[in-house]
Amino acid sequence: MITNWALNAAGLFLTMTGALLMYLYLREVPRLPENASATDVKRAYEKDRRLITIGVGLVGAWCVVQYLGVLI
Repeated sequence: MITNWALNAAGLFLTMTGALLMYLYLREVPRLPENASATDVKRAYEKDRRLITIGVGLVGAWCVVQYLGVLI
């Protein structure tokens, strides 16, 4: 029973961390100027992709922890 509680707590922590990281990043996203070059746009896209991947990875880790909690 304590194992389930610990895994659920870890899952909630990962979910909270992922959601907080995505929220803080999306809240502070600078607007692209209209005269941005293609390289600036590509660099911004790669940064967004990397950060969203990290956030989604944290949410995925939450799912794994929840399933482990159910199985154990």
